[in-house]
Amino acid sequence: MSTLDIPTLDIEDFDPEALEAAKTEEVPDEAGGALTYAIIGSGQGGGRIAKAFYDLGYKKTIAFNTAKSDLALLDLPEEHKFYVDYFGDQGAGKNQEKGRQAYESKNQEIFNKMRQIFGEKIDRILVCVGVSGGTGGGSVQTLVDTAKRYFTYVGREDANERVGVVASLPTTGESASPTVAKNAYNRMSELCASAANGEYAPLIIVDNDKIKKLYPQLTVKQFWPTLNNTVAGLFHVFNVLATKNSDYTTFDPADYDTIMKSKGCMIFGVTSVKNVEDETSVSNALKQNLEKTLLATGFDLTSAEGAASIVVGGTKLYEEVAGLMDSIEYGFDTLAAITGGAIIHRGIYEDSGKDKLVAYTMVGGLDAPSKRLEELKKFLNLSDK
Repeated sequence: MSTLDIPTLDIEDFDPEALEAAKTEEVPDEAGGALTYAIIGSGQGGGRIAKAFYDLGYKKTIAFNTAKSDLALLDLPEEHKFYVDYFGDQGAGKNQEKGRQAYESKNQEIFNKMRQIFGEKIDRILVCVGVSGGTGGGSVQTLVDTAKRYFTYVGREDANERVGVVASLPTTGESASPTVAKNAYNRMSELCASAANGEYAPLIIVDNDKIKKLYPQLTVKQFWPTLNNTVAGLFHVFNVLATKNSDYTTFDPADYDTIMKSKGCMIFGVTSVKNVEDETSVSNALKQNLEKTLLATGFDLTSAEGAASIVVGGTKLYEEVAGLMDSIEYGFDTLAAITGGAIIHRGIYEDSGKDKLVAYTMVGGLDAPSKRLEELKKFLNLSDK
């Protein structure tokens, strides 16, 4: 009997059940928040922010970089790192066009890495970058577009409302470099315009220069961990509080989700309330939140679309301080006036482990921080002289 001389096809041995069993198990989220976030960090600055989120339980985290040496310094499990191999180990330097090209060339591999780490059980993706670098600033638009495509892939609607950006600004010393100032100003201007158009939500701007001025005593070794842990920690507080019930006023997941969908920029703040017996103490603390925040300032707060104000206090305070609830409500009303009549999503929580009163503030839907952008622009003007 003669042979038929036909090829053997790989599909002959294809076993769907075996393929299903071989799938990588989805990385579990351990943050315990109202929403499940996937975190992308790109470049050195973005990687540091992503690491801070990872340490808080946001395990669906990936750090991308064009410099292998920078990735090696990042204390994350190797499977949560992705080397964008395009220039050898030289990285993109401060050339954002090179950064863009590198990520565009590896777009499908980046998407596949998201599939491996993120899985399908996610509500939002945060893209974290430093806007002055070549890798972070150059890659941000590609990563935002890929993140949106990922939500389409997993069958989720409203991708524009599910992808946000955390962008860090350079310090004044760094901005003295014409290249750094130009990168930061151009990229931040583009990001603000895109956020205002609702192409993603929200845009959270971290101001590295502000923390240097607020906390001048920090050493070089303390600076980055303090900044990144505080930013990620504040973000985490709201996500977790939205899962908690209160005997007073509850800030629920729907409240949180509504603010996170606000197009434009967002700021956070936290302050311990001093002199709680004073009827204006909470009001003053909420005002300070908008000044002490480590995020960028220079916003027109009356442009806000919505805000959240949450007060957490010890049991003893609620039992013994007369008129405290009136002070808290007055504080909420003050925030509403400052934000131009924006809807204030409120929360009042009792924590038996606290012996003080702490006020948290989140304001969303803000216009671009024009004053801060103008400061960056001044460095461009100086470099032209």
